[in-house]
Amino acid sequence: MKPAIRALGIATIIIWIFLIVFAATAVYSVMNLDTDFREAEFFSSSNGIVLSMPFFINNNGCYDISELNITTRIVDSNGTFLTLSGTFIPIVSRGSRVEAAHNVSIESSDMTEHMELLFEDSSFVVDASIALKFANIVPVKMSMNMSVPWGAPFSNVSMGEIFHLPFNATHERVVVPLSFENHSFFDLAGTMELEIYNDGEELVTSGETSLDVQSQSSYNEQVDIYLSLADASKLTETGRARLIFETTMFTVEKWIPYD
Repeated sequence: MKPAIRALGIATIIIWIFLIVFAATAVYSVMNLDTDFREAEFFSSSNGIVLSMPFFINNNGCYDISELNITTRIVDSNGTFLTLSGTFIPIVSRGSRVEAAHNVSIESSDMTEHMELLFEDSSFVVDASIALKFANIVPVKMSMNMSVPWGAPFSNVSMGEIFHLPFNATHERVVVPLSFENHSFFDLAGTMELEIYNDGEELVTSGETSLDVQSQSSYNEQVDIYLSLADASKLTETGRARLIFETTMFTVEKWIPYD
């Protein structure tokens, strides 16, 4: 009986030593885990835009890392939810370094649903959580957040004073100065339709022009539309203009008062 008790005692001591060593090395591994996100970048896609966040992870610990799961939740500057995305890496061997990118897609429909993103410079708030396991046993969770600036493609849309010029015996030319700044990372290619409504909300005339505005550049043009002399009296001194921007990525409209 005594040898059995002695063996059990020795086994217990060995187990405790193993647990202490494992706990110490696990803590050491956690303390020596080096991971960080680099500067995020936007890219265009067929369905909208992609926010790409490159990251690296150095496993300087004693054990392999498994089930690395990165989850991000993106909201706008007002806290409105935009999208959720995840990246999974099965294993990061001890002593190795992994570099990858966590990509978050924001569809065109989400952008048009939150139209202020298209007309006002803002920022996205990214809440990131990282979950992993050391040696397939010890779970570790971390969290961080970052702010990513966003430039609106139709920033500071404005309309100048409308003026009239003779055109022919039946029509006159209505000249509408329009301007905006493309603060986004992508070029704008498409069309802009302009509709003029009088103070009685009656459509007076309309026209269309092409758009080709490079990223980080300004649009400052005079848009010509034509009005029949028979309808000239319908154009009042005050009213509203409806701008319809149609690009390869989205279609969006903006109302602007004129006087």
